[in-house]
Amino acid sequence: MRSSPFITLVLVVTATLLFGQGDSFQEKAGFALEPQHYVEQADGFFEAEDWEPAAEYYAAALEDNPQDAKALYNYALANFKLENFGKTTLTLEKLFALNPTDTAAYELYGHALLQRGQVERGIEYLSVVLLAMPSEDRFVHRALANISIRRTADALRDFDAALRMNPDNFDACLGKGITLLEMEQPKLAAAWLEKALEVQPEDAVALNNLAIIEYQMGEKESAMSHFRTALQSARLGEIFLARAKCYLLDHNYSDAIADAREAMLLDGENPEVYAFISNVETEKGDLEGAIESYGIAIDIKPDHAGYYMGRASACIRNKQYDEAVSDLYRALDLEPYSTEARKLLQTAYSHIDADMLSDAK
Repeated sequence: MRSSPFITLVLVVTATLLFGQGDSFQEKAGFALEPQHYVEQADGFFEAEDWEPAAEYYAAALEDNPQDAKALYNYALANFKLENFGKTTLTLEKLFALNPTDTAAYELYGHALLQRGQVERGIEYLSVVLLAMPSEDRFVHRALANISIRRTADALRDFDAALRMNPDNFDACLGKGITLLEMEQPKLAAAWLEKALEVQPEDAVALNNLAIIEYQMGEKESAMSHFRTALQSARLGEIFLARAKCYLLDHNYSDAIADAREAMLLDGENPEVYAFISNVETEKGDLEGAIESYGIAIDIKPDHAGYYMGRASACIRNKQYDEAVSDLYRALDLEPYSTEARKLLQTAYSHIDADMLSDAK
């Protein structure tokens, strides 16, 4: 596990950037179809980007002619826009049977797989398209997919390929900066984030990540200035949370909690906000508050082993050993090889044994 407290935030921002990229897929050129009125209606809704009725009319057209390539592709794309990614992939698989070399379908299929969490398979399909039709945007798409599974070296190569095609590609500059930060090269990362800001001076993501680096490097005044500019550009919970983490590094609990509460108001379903508040409360000695906050984080994301370990640690400090043991077994169910969970479990049991010996006396 990396030592930086900000890497998780950076990757979340990256994932947002990645899956915002898939909006510019091409529409298939139209041609005569039967029944004509279904197709005409579908095409009209499609061109107006009214995806739900477009999907319904394409589905009706495909009942009459299930081998129509245009209707299949546009039905798949409409479902992608509606975030029906399972229907998207199933429809495109039918299209592959008709035309195994359709590069537009391969590209859409790759993005649908990414959205379904099948990142490695998604990258395989994006790679097929890149071999046939290399472009700066496609290199960026594949790079960002690689970042999401920590293939930083592969991501860096793709960003460099995009930048060779266009040195001012904003997403490539930003992505390269984030990748270098993940590779623990903060000075190089800052240089590429600054390059990104030359292209888009008010971009909140670039400003936020640059502020994170500057704070880590001790340039606190510049970092706080960039945080303020980022929040003026976009009031995002991630930015407030990043600044809160910086405040916590300096044990500035009041400002850390204030920013965490702003993040909570903007993104109340983000479990990281409550986990962070737990960290602040733990440092302040408010163990009951920390346990409660971890409970909220767990309610939001019950499959996160780290939250159970965090609550267990607070429980041990608060002499709630049985509760700690329960949380640690849950953590081990989720991450069976976690050495941290096993060490905490040993600590909890040693306290239980000590209490039993004390009671026996």
